[in-house]
Amino acid sequence: MATHSPTRFLVASAALLLLAGCTIVTPDSESPSGSVQPGALVGTWVLDQSFDSPEQPYVSFVQDNTWSASDGCNRVQGTWEVGSDGALTTTSGPQTMMACEGAQLPLAVSRSTRVEVDGDTLVIHSSYDSTVTTLVRSTDRTVGPQGLPIGYWVESNTPTAPFLSIQADGSYSGNDGCNVITGTWEQADDEAIVFTGGAMTLMACEGVDQWLSQAAQGRVQAGVMTLQSADGTVLGQLTAR
Repeated sequence: MATHSPTRFLVASAALLLLAGCTIVTPDSESPSGSVQPGALVGTWVLDQSFDSPEQPYVSFVQDNTWSASDGCNRVQGTWEVGSDGALTTTSGPQTMMACEGAQLPLAVSRSTRVEVDGDTLVIHSSYDSTVTTLVRSTDRTVGPQGLPIGYWVESNTPTAPFLSIQADGSYSGNDGCNVITGTWEQADDEAIVFTGGAMTLMACEGVDQWLSQAAQGRVQAGVMTLQSADGTVLGQLTAR
């Protein structure tokens, strides 16, 4: 009677599995531990610690598949999609570049590959540098995108469109479609954004409506800033990017 060694039997079995189109899965610490429902991701998330920065670093996922995040000084926004296995795909827009002693949560989201949600705990995995960021759900209404209007605000997605870049240190810069404008801002008691100490270049630009340079205050609602002149006249609107 012919005999077969155990080694030959294992090799033959593996070959048959491959020929049949099967895949042998080995344990992997990076494999998803369970399914993720998109609704579980919606909300504002923070690190379980405080920072000496102008605002609390946060990540906010919105139901319309947009997200925003702050490192404590700078904000960035984009879009997100999550698969049932927790695979996260994001896009991101521009952000201000102020030096900050906060936490790089915008980078954690933009480089993320997978998320896990367990009740009020969110874990963000990045295969780019093998980092893991653990966040908790925030219930503080002053934390998140509804707080300070830090970031980029634009009229439209065209190269010459008016825009404002609002910094966490109380300064702003931008362009009204013709001239560069700079100044300072503060938040009034009624939550309006008041622009003060403005300066601008004095180029003559034919056919350009320079309404942004006349703005004295702005009010933010649902990601849109409505700008008004000193007498309350509505001048235009900018959208967060």
